[in-house]
Amino acid sequence: MKKQILVLAGCLLALLTTVLISCRKDRVPQDDYKDMDSFYSNHEEEEQEYTIDSTGNCPLVCKKGTKICVGADMFEFTGGGAVTYPFQLKVIELYSIKDMILRRIPSVASGNVLETSAEIRVRAFKNGTEVFLKPGRKYWLETAALPSTTTNMQSYYGYDSGGKNNWTSNISDFIPGFNDTLSSIVTSSAYYTTTPATTGWFSAAKLFPATNTSLTLTVPGTNTQNIQVYVSFGNFKGVMRIENLATTTLPLGEQVKLIAFGQKQNNDFVMDQQTFTVSANQQLPLNMQVVTENDILNALAAL
Repeated sequence: MKKQILVLAGCLLALLTTVLISCRKDRVPQDDYKDMDSFYSNHEEEEQEYTIDSTGNCPLVCKKGTKICVGADMFEFTGGGAVTYPFQLKVIELYSIKDMILRRIPSVASGNVLETSAEIRVRAFKNGTEVFLKPGRKYWLETAALPSTTTNMQSYYGYDSGGKNNWTSNISDFIPGFNDTLSSIVTSSAYYTTTPATTGWFSAAKLFPATNTSLTLTVPGTNTQNIQVYVSFGNFKGVMRIENLATTTLPLGEQVKLIAFGQKQNNDFVMDQQTFTVSANQQLPLNMQVVTENDILNALAAL
C-alpha cells in the first residue's frame, strides 16, 4: 500500500511540474514582437577608416570601389582652424538594397521614393574631432562600376530628421543659408563622377515620378510596430521603409517586392515576402512564418 501511495505521489508531482513548466512558457506571448536594433547592429555595413597623408595617392579606392580625392587644405575645424596632414577619412559604402536596409538608410526624400545609385557617407576627422569642408570647397567622388546608369541624376544629401535619415537636394534644408553652386554629377555608362559640396551622406539620385497611394498591412499580435517592412521596386533601384504597417506614399502601379521580418519575444525570427503591383488604397495581410536569421539575410540579398 505504501508503495502504491509513493508511486501515486510521484505521478502527481511529475504532472504538477509539467503544468508549471507549461504555464511559464505560456507567459511568453508567442505573437509579441521585440525591437530589432541588435539585428541591425550585428549585420550593418561597416564604417571604413583611412589615414590620409601628404604622400598618399589620389584617389583613395575604398573597399567596394568608391574613389575619393581629398586634401587637408579643403577642411577646417568648426569655427575655423587649419587642418594638417595626417587626418582620417571615415567611409560607409551602401551599393546593394540589402546594405541600405541594414543601415536603415532607405532612398526616400520627405516621404517620396528616390531612384538611387548608391549611398555613401564620407566624413573627415583630425585627432578624433570631425572637420568640415571650407566654404567654397568641394571634394571629388566617383562611384564603383554599376550594372547601369541613368541620366538626370542630382546630388542628394542625407541628414538627420527627427532621429531618422532624410534625403534632400537642397543643402540649405540642414545647413541654413547654404548656397550650393558646387555640386555636380557627370554620368558615364558605368559610374557617376561627382563633386559633393558637403561631407556626410551623399547619393546620385532623382525623385521617381509617381502618383502615390496608401498601403495598410495587417498582422495579429502585439507590438507589431517592431515588425520591419521594406519595399523595393522592379523598374528602378530604390527602397522605402513602411513604418507601423502603413504608408501613404507608395507609387501607384509599380511592381514591388515587399519583405517583412521580425523577432518574437520567444526569439523566433519570422518573415513574409510578397510580390505585387501596387493598386489604389491597398490592404494586405502579412503571413509571418518562422525562419532563421540567415533566411532573412538571404532574402534581403535577393532584393
